[in-house]
Amino acid sequence: MLVITRKNGQKIMINDNIEITIVDAKNGSCKVAIKADKDVKIYREEIYLQIKLANLIGKNTNISAVDSVANLIKDGTVLNDKGGVSSQTDEVVVDENNLSSKNSIRINKKNVDS
Repeated sequence: MLVITRKNGQKIMINDNIEITIVDAKNGSCKVAIKADKDVKIYREEIYLQIKLANLIGKNTNISAVDSVANLIKDGTVLNDKGGVSSQTDEVVVDENNLSSKNSIRINKKNVDS
């Protein structure tokens, strides 16, 4: 990782097609402007991690699992993201080595025995 100090208005160049300008830096916060070709994808880290998670879930999802979730939603089952998992809850936890935190999806199923 390269760590450098820049002042307001100074730039950082990455290759020939990415230009980063320091717009404002004060009080431990920095505002940057990024100029790049339209085909260069630029995301905030939290958005990038959500995209990676969605892609990973999509890649590991089969059609029957999607149908099951659709049926749960159609039946009025509430998707629950609260802590604590009951015995009626399936939990899928995705934890890639390069993710800084665990991301989980919990789907509460209706009890079909009652």
